[in-house]
Amino acid sequence: MRRKTVILALALSAGMTLSVQAADFCATPEQAKQVAAFYAANPGTMPPITAARLQLAEATVVSALDAAHAASAAGSHFAEVWAAIGSWKEATFLIMKGDNVFEIRSAAGRGAPSASSRYFNIEYTQPLRGHLRPDQYASIYAVVLPREGRTTVRGVVFYDANGRSVFGAYLSGEGPEPDAGELAKFDGLLRLLRSKPAPCARD
Repeated sequence: MRRKTVILALALSAGMTLSVQAADFCATPEQAKQVAAFYAANPGTMPPITAARLQLAEATVVSALDAAHAASAAGSHFAEVWAAIGSWKEATFLIMKGDNVFEIRSAAGRGAPSASSRYFNIEYTQPLRGHLRPDQYASIYAVVLPREGRTTVRGVVFYDANGRSVFGAYLSGEGPEPDAGELAKFDGLLRLLRSKPAPCARD
């Protein structure tokens, strides 16, 4: 595993495009039971917290969620998913770097692949802006995590070849439930992901 990580780091530093494998982080039956038991006792826990508590890769945690609570697709479907997020009024973008957590409340601006590099460039029309590398995304998961007496967590997260989240876009979590129109848009995103081949097969 260490050798694989070193090779990955060298390849990324050289600007190479990798064939990232989401299947490397598909939950085993035992891990799926572990995740199910955790959520039965701790409903609505955010995936990064669950991953830390169970000492599993975050991508493994979300792959263990059943069809009622998650939908997924390969990272190659990034452009379609980003366009779907762009239909939301706004989202909370969650970026974790080490022990630091950044939350940016913004609409998802339109974007397009660069003509001169591998970046996907987000237009400078919203507070969230920047340059993404979707060719390095292994998988995309939308999650629906009900919480007793609190707003259901609804979001979509992009995972890299190490099973870590690159960033997430959450429609809801804290505060009031989104209105019916926004919930319908999120349901549309779930249908979009479910129309694609899933990175991890479900029994």
